[in-house]
Amino acid sequence: MLERLLTPVMKLGSAVAAVGVLVVLAITGYSVFNRYVLGTPVTWTDELSGFLVVAIVMFGAAETLRRGEHISVDLLTSRLRRSASLLAGIWGMVAVILIMSAIVVSGITAVSFSYDFGIYSEGYLALPMWIPQLALIIGGGLVIAIAVARLCSILINAKVDQ
Repeated sequence: MLERLLTPVMKLGSAVAAVGVLVVLAITGYSVFNRYVLGTPVTWTDELSGFLVVAIVMFGAAETLRRGEHISVDLLTSRLRRSASLLAGIWGMVAVILIMSAIVVSGITAVSFSYDFGIYSEGYLALPMWIPQLALIIGGGLVIAIAVARLCSILINAKVDQ
């Protein structure tokens, strides 16, 4: 049930990631056109693309986890007995929660530091760094939310099967 409640939020994150992909495609095309057709290279597109790729990954990761399409080693887990498979699922979600928690905490520290000291990107955009760093916090929070929901689901299903 918790996963169903989170689904619209995860799909919104996925939609943001999809729009990000389209924006990266558009600015890359714009950059290539300007460089090779007009002969006037655009300097800010690589920097913006880099920031957007991080946001795309962070926002898309939650929906990928919700769908069960994240990277896993099926070769090993498909051969496990029921109890071992259950433990592997629990460990997988706990590991996701721990790693994403570290990313979120690091993101909070980075955003706070960048905002407090007025740090800007070193490229041509001169963008306040706390803006692209927010993707770590928001995306990581989404992944943690779906991992907690998945962990609860695994534990509830294990209890029902007993």
